[in-house]
Amino acid sequence: MFRKKLLVCALCCIVFSLLPHFAVAQDKPDFKAWGIAVTERIETDYDMPSRSLYADSIKPGEKRSNGPAFMWGCGVQLTALAAAARLDKPKYLPLLRRYVSGLDIYWSDARPVPGYDVLPGPKSPDRYYDDNEWVVLGLVEAYELTNDPADLSRAEKTFAFVMSGEDKQLGGGLFWHEQEKKSKNTCSNGPAIVAALRLYGVTQKAEYLNTAKRLYSWTNEHLQDVDGLYWDNVKLDGRVEKTKFTYNSALMLRANALFHAITHEIKYLDEAERIAKAAEAHWFRKETGAIADSGMFAHHLCEAYFALAQEDKDPHWREIVTKALVFVHEKGRDSDGHYNDHWGTLEPEKRQKIGLLGQASVARAFLFAAAQPNP
Repeated sequence: MFRKKLLVCALCCIVFSLLPHFAVAQDKPDFKAWGIAVTERIETDYDMPSRSLYADSIKPGEKRSNGPAFMWGCGVQLTALAAAARLDKPKYLPLLRRYVSGLDIYWSDARPVPGYDVLPGPKSPDRYYDDNEWVVLGLVEAYELTNDPADLSRAEKTFAFVMSGEDKQLGGGLFWHEQEKKSKNTCSNGPAIVAALRLYGVTQKAEYLNTAKRLYSWTNEHLQDVDGLYWDNVKLDGRVEKTKFTYNSALMLRANALFHAITHEIKYLDEAERIAKAAEAHWFRKETGAIADSGMFAHHLCEAYFALAQEDKDPHWREIVTKALVFVHEKGRDSDGHYNDHWGTLEPEKRQKIGLLGQASVARAFLFAAAQPNP
């Protein structure tokens, strides 16, 4: 009996000694595998091979899709494919190249400055400046992978359309919608700043840095709250829509991180950290670690925190993003494997349709996280 007790004690000691190793293995998320799985699911469910495009949505339980995606979803899917190609170039770079070419059908030159329309033509133009900004960001990433001057040319031409949305009303800033110039939004100015900085990074053209600084000053003056976070838009009569979405603050956080990377001015790092702390307090749920916002907005906040972590080397930002993305993976899927649109939801969502935008946002977040260098 005594020997049995000794044997049991010895086994317990061995098990407890191994627990930390098991914990490490379990606590390390496989973002690459998760992201590739979502990417492959998108190929299965949304691919429109005859047109080199992706569908806008599918019905739950069905693989039959509707028409081509709206441009917002296209922009996010473009960045998701770019992130996949960064991790597995032989497999996903051809898909990225195909999609870049496929999006040409959305290009509209019906007005003096051409740009991407909300849906493929021919049709009357209906163009959004923020839609085009997401595409610029995707095209810059594509160019970094392909070194193809055509990809950079597309990015610069698209950015020219973006900047056609700036005028002197309200002292500057970019409109949101070309056909209905009723408001100037953070979602049309923040991504434009980041796009300008990314273009500056690959071209070293001073005009892009100067543009970024001008839009940055205007956005801070007109759309930033005292807590550091950003409101949604300002109407031409000066009324401010004070709703706060993660992506608005996220793009300005990312802009500050990029400004610091380029200029090394500490004021940008200080501001980035101020926004980051306010965003964490506002959107992250302590009990779950989840981001309480739609994934189509929230994935930008994840990217912004990674950008900040590269600048200030604080592991906290990586830690909170990791916890939030693990929550999405573990709690945010339905029985068919599609991810919830809202990243703070504990139960699978009941939906009439499952959009490309929501699934591409998850793919982009996982793949972007997987590509981050070790601290």
